[in-house]
Amino acid sequence: MGFLSTVIKEEYKIMKKKILRRKHTYWHQLAKFLILNGFKPTMIGKIIKDVFPETEVNGRHVGAYKRRLIRDEDIIVPKKATMTLNEVRDIANGLVTNEDRFIYKCVIGSNKRSLKCFEYKFRTEDKDLLGEVEEWITKIQ
Repeated sequence: MGFLSTVIKEEYKIMKKKILRRKHTYWHQLAKFLILNGFKPTMIGKIIKDVFPETEVNGRHVGAYKRRLIRDEDIIVPKKATMTLNEVRDIANGLVTNEDRFIYKCVIGSNKRSLKCFEYKFRTEDKDLLGEVEEWITKIQ
């Protein structure tokens, strides 16, 4: 086998793998904090609804996210809530970053038509692809 055929085979193996992107949206950080404090997915869904009123996230979405956290990150979830519901509602708005609020506005459509939203999406995708290309180049050398 020649050099070119081995390089093409290696490239095909890299491209053949299914590229999995971890979804991380605007509500995941808040949900993770609440899961680690022992709240049930339905209550977390209600708190997320308080912070992001036009979201479609509910207890089922949070439950799926909780299962993913337990499976992938091996977190231990307490059986009882460590804070009261009123305490959490008071601090929930403070836990959300400006970037999360911006992404939320893009998702619900108020910023969807603005160029800033498209620029943000383009830059995040660009960074991901650039990192993969650099990794691929280092493997070849």
